[in-house]
Amino acid sequence: MSSKKAITIVLVLLSVAVGVVALEQGSIVLNYSGMDEYVGKTLSARIVDLATGREVERTIIPEIAEGSFTIDFGSLAAGNAYRIDFYVDMNGNGRYDQPPVDQAWQLELQELSDAVSLEFRPTTDYTDIDWPPMIDGVIEPHEYRHSMTDPGTGMEVHWQNDATYLYVGLVSPGTGWEAIGFDPTRKMQGANIIIGAVSEDSLVIEDHYGASPTSHREDKASQILQSAGVEAEGKTVIEFVIPLASDDPNDVSLVPGTDVTVILAYHVASDRLTARHTKRSTSSIALDGGGE
Repeated sequence: MSSKKAITIVLVLLSVAVGVVALEQGSIVLNYSGMDEYVGKTLSARIVDLATGREVERTIIPEIAEGSFTIDFGSLAAGNAYRIDFYVDMNGNGRYDQPPVDQAWQLELQELSDAVSLEFRPTTDYTDIDWPPMIDGVIEPHEYRHSMTDPGTGMEVHWQNDATYLYVGLVSPGTGWEAIGFDPTRKMQGANIIIGAVSEDSLVIEDHYGASPTSHREDKASQILQSAGVEAEGKTVIEFVIPLASDDPNDVSLVPGTDVTVILAYHVASDRLTARHTKRSTSSIALDGGGE
């Protein structure tokens, strides 16, 4: 991927176009103007907490109705730093493409003090925002850049990464637990394992490590940043985000631009994470260069 452009538009907005108004405490309102050329197209926007890397809000406008409109991102923690990523789907294919195919921008607010209102007019100073999948337990067509169906288990693996995070969607042909392990040294030994199950619309997901070739244990500190899961039509869908690099000695550091061995397993019916797998397999995924 090409390197990201410098975000000069942020400096302009924060110095001359940002005003503080009497809004709900800890909120961000983004006022768009001059968007007439985008009427009828889809705009997607999200808020990221810069301290944690977590997405805290996402909004999609299916069709821009007029050249001036407002997005209210609702209640946010005051005092935190945030980034706003947004893009217009110029070619109408329903997914993010790097500028200039799609037009994308990025704003940063170093400290949210009570409530702020930002004014935005489009420029040609685009930023490749590397739009990630939405972690909601639903995997839409083309939502992830990469996908495969593992022949050994019948599990679907969807994935995407940038320079910092790995986004994964798993679909198993059963209603029990499912798991993926990254970069084992022997069978499951040394792997960073994410295992989860959906029961009565509630997701239980844990960060494990391969303690031996045939056993795994839960990490003391989970590196799962976001997760969601849905069980429907005899299948289980789990989505999650983890950092590529971690300071946990039990975790494996994943390197953008490399091939990663993955172990896949699921249980056809049991949500008990200690139940022996119904099927297990080994495969591999290729990570993108992460914009480097």
